[in-house]
Amino acid sequence: MRKLSIILGLIFAVLAVILSVLPLYKLAFIPAILAAIFGILAFLKARNQDLPTHVIQVVFLLTIISLSLATYKTIFTVAEVGDTKELKQTEDKRKEEAKEELEDIIITD
Repeated sequence: MRKLSIILGLIFAVLAVILSVLPLYKLAFIPAILAAIFGILAFLKARNQDLPTHVIQVVFLLTIISLSLATYKTIFTVAEVGDTKELKQTEDKRKEEAKEELEDIIITD
């Protein structure tokens, strides 16, 4: 059970770190929480059996790093809205071009 918890903790911790640096950083919280849960389970099993906890510490370190990055990005990332006037002008221009192209089409029965 301890080895399974360590393996799952490592997998989820690495996945959380990868997701925290990608634009999908908000999804990093889910595997980070799962990694923390499996890390705690592995730590409790290792403590009861007097086994080393070096790998479990790596799980916790990666989890803390991913949670820190994801939290930082969540707090300090600002969604900027572009210039809507430019978008409206390009939309109107495309509509006019589409009308011109449709006028050139001849439909026969």
